[in-house]
Amino acid sequence: MFSKELFRRWTYQVFAPGVLLREKYNAFRELLRFDDLCLELIAAVEDVHYGAVAADWARVAHLTRRLRLSVSEMVERLSRLSPSKHLDLAEYAKKVDFYVQMALDVPVGDMGAPFIRSLAALGGDAAAGGGKAANLSRAAAAGVPVPPGFVVTTSAFRYFLEACELRPKINRQLRRVDLSRPAEVAEAAGAIRELVLAASLPEEIAVPLSEAAWALAAVPGGAPARLAARSSAVAEDGRASFAGQYESLLDVAPDDAVKAYQRVVAGKYAAKAITYRTLTGYADEETPMAVLYLPMVPAAASGVLYTRDSGDPEAPMAVYAVPGLGGGLVEGAASPERLVLSHDPPHFLLDRMHLDGPVLPDAAAAKLAGQGLVLEKAFGAPQDVEWVLTPGRELFVVQSRPMAVEASPEAAEAPPPARPAGRALLAGGQRASGGAAAGTVLFAATVLDVDAIAPGTVLVTPTLPTALARAVDRLAAVVAVAGSRAGHFASVAREFGLPVVTGAADAFEVLTEGTVVTVDADAGTVHAGRVAGLLARPRQARRDAGSPVAARLARLVPLLASLTLTDPSSPDFAPAKVKSLHDVVRFAHEKAVTEMFSLVGDDARGMASARKVKSALPMSMYILDLGGGVFESAAADKEVRPDQIKSAPMWALWAGLGADDAPWPDGPPIADDAALDRTSAGIFLGEDRHLASYAVISDVYAHVMLRFGYHFTVVDALCGPKENQNFVHFRFKGGGADLARRTLRLSCVRRVLAHFGFEVRVSGDLLDASLARIPEHVVQKRLAMLGCLLAATRLLDIRLAGEDEADGWVRDFVARTDR
Repeated sequence: MFSKELFRRWTYQVFAPGVLLREKYNAFRELLRFDDLCLELIAAVEDVHYGAVAADWARVAHLTRRLRLSVSEMVERLSRLSPSKHLDLAEYAKKVDFYVQMALDVPVGDMGAPFIRSLAALGGDAAAGGGKAANLSRAAAAGVPVPPGFVVTTSAFRYFLEACELRPKINRQLRRVDLSRPAEVAEAAGAIRELVLAASLPEEIAVPLSEAAWALAAVPGGAPARLAARSSAVAEDGRASFAGQYESLLDVAPDDAVKAYQRVVAGKYAAKAITYRTLTGYADEETPMAVLYLPMVPAAASGVLYTRDSGDPEAPMAVYAVPGLGGGLVEGAASPERLVLSHDPPHFLLDRMHLDGPVLPDAAAAKLAGQGLVLEKAFGAPQDVEWVLTPGRELFVVQSRPMAVEASPEAAEAPPPARPAGRALLAGGQRASGGAAAGTVLFAATVLDVDAIAPGTVLVTPTLPTALARAVDRLAAVVAVAGSRAGHFASVAREFGLPVVTGAADAFEVLTEGTVVTVDADAGTVHAGRVAGLLARPRQARRDAGSPVAARLARLVPLLASLTLTDPSSPDFAPAKVKSLHDVVRFAHEKAVTEMFSLVGDDARGMASARKVKSALPMSMYILDLGGGVFESAAADKEVRPDQIKSAPMWALWAGLGADDAPWPDGPPIADDAALDRTSAGIFLGEDRHLASYAVISDVYAHVMLRFGYHFTVVDALCGPKENQNFVHFRFKGGGADLARRTLRLSCVRRVLAHFGFEVRVSGDLLDASLARIPEHVVQKRLAMLGCLLAATRLLDIRLAGEDEADGWVRDFVARTDR
């Protein structure tokens, strides 16, 4: 195949050089297109890695797959340009690609029988039974009374997805999940839930599930009991609580056990659950869903026990109790009775607060505290325990998980915050999640959708519904009329360090929408404006450095984005030295440029060869004309003057670069630092074509790379009579100063481009801007402006001293060029 391709190209070179030239030009254009795409994809993955974007792991995997394919396409296009060169690049690229695939790998897990396991036989196996069921089986083993039950295992979940071919379809939806686009997250979540509910559960699962449900519900001499079907995903009730994120069903008839299973599995893909899982750093495959079935326990009272009521190691226990079942309590809609008990036996009742009379008898509270102490010792950490008290005064534990606690202000190393002396707008609230934050007030009654909550919002809400977890990364604080520390959302808030105040009965009356307030959740108060003394204590931030996704990204990103091939003139600039896909992209791009410069031989058959632009500008520039790019009168000239350029986009750009008032700053003499000339790609006096700036032009097209010191710029433009085909793409990256100054210069460039109508995207020190579907004369004006801008911004990162100077520079430049 290789010899055949070489023979074909030799034939074209001898008999039809124009055809070969066009092939090379097309391959070069395609390579440039893939080069742009590769850099965009690398930046997109880096945004996730460095926290600028919160996205599902499926999206990271999808972006990486696109990058791998695009890199492969670049290598293939380079082989078209130079089939006898760089023959080993493809093999070295495959080696890097292999390591990328390893970094992407998420262990699949077992999908073999048994699909049903009794709670007693589970033995704390969280990988098989999920966190909730595993914890409950451990609680039973420790001697704490728990109801009997069984688990539909995680292997059943995987078998279900595999047998119904759901995994690829689910991943196609999850790869859309970018939390900055919440409407799309909700749309993807809805689509996945429909897929799960529409599938037919395999008989291998459905039959034993139905049999186990009937056996559990059997009551000698009576009607079958009703069941509870509860979520029990891997990672749930562990490092991340997933409190209230998944769906659990009560009062399930044995006949409906199979349908209930699919509903709980579908609940794994609720928008709030996907959001929470993404924020806590898990891939979907790492949280397979098991479903725990328990008999419904008749409830005289139920609630939550915290074996430590705060992060203080000396804190007492706290019990929150409501009559009957505790759904309203954990959903944040009920105001419970609160009992405070001493942590150590004999568990004295220290305090009791209730609205409508006592709910939990003292003796039952003391017994519950004793069970909580057993659980705390069994799990080795303070526990968040859900319990039920039957009419016969029997206590059952139905859930136990590690507490999500925030450090109390008194326990923190920093001194207590200086609270304002003036009167608070609101006082007397209760701390559901500690901390202080400032933001703009928004009433929940005016919010049609949780997704409408803007970043930095102080949300005033009647209750604390778990749906608020979808907005936990956008909220500054929450003030609720009802709810308590025992709610699911309060637990999530503590995980993420979000201040939450409850019991603020008059919040809607005393606070005003659109005003800025400071919430001091530790004191249960709200103050007007930003109170610096309260905000001095930094808000607790969830650290996900240890999450599975963060660990994979730490392995993946260097294989994608690190750049070791930086100097094209170095002997180390070779395929054997590539360490990342970025290196492959860099090598392919540079060698493609080199190949285009040597496209035509000395006899100039087919088209004119690349020629130097003779000008007074402080750069070394070569142009390659692919047809109509220069006037015919200059066809035989070895060098080209700017006035001989005919290409519409190139001429317009050069007009800006060479304008009489173009503000070219003086740079350092090249003789002072030869290394700067080598590293900065041929600025000033460099004559090496590999280090020069270049342009590939035709009558209506120009692709220009300008190398200015330590930064480079790419301008890609089509400027012709067909408005719908016209475009200007602009890329700006790098610089010789530190990151702060480079960022300041990039801000100036961004503001100028936005003023002139460009769509601008910035990622790190990479700026991309574009205009499309614009008239020919507008393209020419914008290219001339870009030329002037490039002249003005050379070394600007070194010259700018601060924001004020940058503001003045932008004003002056716009005033000078917007005439």
